[in-house]
Amino acid sequence: DALSISEDQQAFALIKHASSEIHLTVKLAHDWDGNLLKESVKMDRQRGLVHKVFINNYIRTDRSYGFRVLIVMEDHSLLLLQQGEIVWSREDGLASIIDVTTSELPVERNGVSVAKVEHNLFEWLKGHMLKLKGTLMLASPEDMAAIQSMRLKSSEKSKMTRDHNGFRKLLIVLTRAGKLFALHTGDGRIVWSHLLRSLHKSEACQSPIGLNLYQWQVPHHHAMDENPSVLVVSRCGPSSDTPGVLSFVDTYTGKELSSLSLDHAVVQVIPLPYTDSTEQRLHLLINADKHAHLYPKTSEALSIFKREFLNIYWYSVEDQNGIIKGHALKCKCTGKVADEFCFDTRDLWSVVFPSESEKIVATVTRKLNEVVHTQAKVVADQDVMYKYISRNLLFVATVAPKGSGEIGSVTPEESWLVAYLIDTVTGRILHRVTHHGSQGPVHAVFSENWVVYHYFNLRAHRYEMSVIEIYDQSRADNKDVWKLVLGKHNLTSPISLFSRPEVITKSQSYFFTHSLKAIAVTSTAKGITSKQLLLGTIGDQVLALDKRFLDPRRTVNPTQAEKEEGIIPLTDSLPIIPQSYVTHALRVEGLRGIITVPAKLESTTLVFAHGVDLFFTQLAPSRTYDSLTEDFSYALLLITIVALVAAIFVTWRLSERKELQEKWR
Repeated sequence: DALSISEDQQAFALIKHASSEIHLTVKLAHDWDGNLLKESVKMDRQRGLVHKVFINNYIRTDRSYGFRVLIVMEDHSLLLLQQGEIVWSREDGLASIIDVTTSELPVERNGVSVAKVEHNLFEWLKGHMLKLKGTLMLASPEDMAAIQSMRLKSSEKSKMTRDHNGFRKLLIVLTRAGKLFALHTGDGRIVWSHLLRSLHKSEACQSPIGLNLYQWQVPHHHAMDENPSVLVVSRCGPSSDTPGVLSFVDTYTGKELSSLSLDHAVVQVIPLPYTDSTEQRLHLLINADKHAHLYPKTSEALSIFKREFLNIYWYSVEDQNGIIKGHALKCKCTGKVADEFCFDTRDLWSVVFPSESEKIVATVTRKLNEVVHTQAKVVADQDVMYKYISRNLLFVATVAPKGSGEIGSVTPEESWLVAYLIDTVTGRILHRVTHHGSQGPVHAVFSENWVVYHYFNLRAHRYEMSVIEIYDQSRADNKDVWKLVLGKHNLTSPISLFSRPEVITKSQSYFFTHSLKAIAVTSTAKGITSKQLLLGTIGDQVLALDKRFLDPRRTVNPTQAEKEEGIIPLTDSLPIIPQSYVTHALRVEGLRGIITVPAKLESTTLVFAHGVDLFFTQLAPSRTYDSLTEDFSYALLLITIVALVAAIFVTWRLSERKELQEKWR
């Protein structure tokens, strides 16, 4: 970078890498032999190579020129160098997160080594000495920083072990620069960071791009000695037909266990609901030639896969062509790519949307790990409706081609939005609804048996949110208690998606004030707690909206039975309650995504919002009905119990005496 330091002089900076150091040299443009500045700085290799350099000059007390250098590293971090030291650094790569997953922390061990006891004793003595200096006002700024650090470390929420309620976890995030970070949910600190070798530019991989994160190994019970790991899927270029790269990373240490340079592209990754004896999850990778490749490539994984061969279905969406296709496995690959872990696929069905009238703008399906507590929903007058629960339901939103532009670019007569519910095993369209005079962008979320989507109504000049709920009519006759008691019901009978389902849908639309950037739904461990929608507004805040406001059975004058059920009277718009902002007065600048993770405590869900800023909180949609607050008075509870026991004993004695006196009479 060049900089004018006087009317006729220009200086420029050069950076040279040497192992774990970088050498900085500042020279005059007209005098290459001399150096205005020459420094060496130790650099963390996990930051990668230097990408950009910016210099700034200042006048020292001796009237000579001094220089500050701002460096942008390969991992998108910023560093300011001055006088041979890193003055400050910022992990700005976290402003470009492309995918997030979670990892459990290690289980706390009961056994403690002698060395650890001695270390803890030394730390305890050191801590008390520092606190004493702080109390006597003798502590230096460095001592005060150490005291603050020790307080944070001793805090319960910042421990590096699992807690009983499941609040402490690791957030594993992948950035656009190809760097992995592990963030502690307790205090948000970076536990470790790792710039993946597989995402370094090389001759074999000219433009590596990180795509997604997947859970690879999640040890349980018999495999607790293994550390959990994640799978990072990337490819060597922007085109979908470039070769893929797989990386396997230990979530406790951040160590890259191994990486695979594939000889095929990765167009789609399908996590399968099967694991081997080491708790490694099976994944199916689909390439550009529609071949399916099984990972991990082990004989055990292959035998598990073959047992479920006929039960594996998936779908693909071609946005540009307006086509959705369903696929299944056919046989082992033939030709050049043939190996025992490669399989040919076949097309089962396709839905083609007419290009002159419809364009796909949004598709969404249920989370793979979502838990549904019960299929039955008790409504007013003790009636029962059965939710249509299927992991193979896909919500698709299409708009008129003219209406795919910016809001207001078309008239209401030229634009419409069509919402579909499609079964991805058979390709059957279970529901279709058209919103005339509406256009995108469309944001949608799918949970249990309902889907909520947000769009713009051109006729009303307002945003709208619609809800669709789908119910199973084939089980509607299971309402007689005696049938349930005697077992004469069909609730346990197997369901096949190939038989035409008897379903009904209920839907409703409401006006909504804000434009949205993201939408998500709370998720809990057992699925018992009420749901809340988390809406990322255009103002970069997160709003929690109770799902009851989006109940399609709302009426203007609900009956007494409906009021007892919790049905809210119908209004044309959804309320925005200021206290419902999860982010309170804060803004998550450049909000791009909202992730929800269930805690072990059923009432609580963990919420992570990311953009330029990062935000994390715990949310209790139905309040903390299954735990006591931190300020709960256990002493008062104990006194109350003792008083009750004493009162019972005294009352019993008085009753005995009265009874005895009655008998003597």
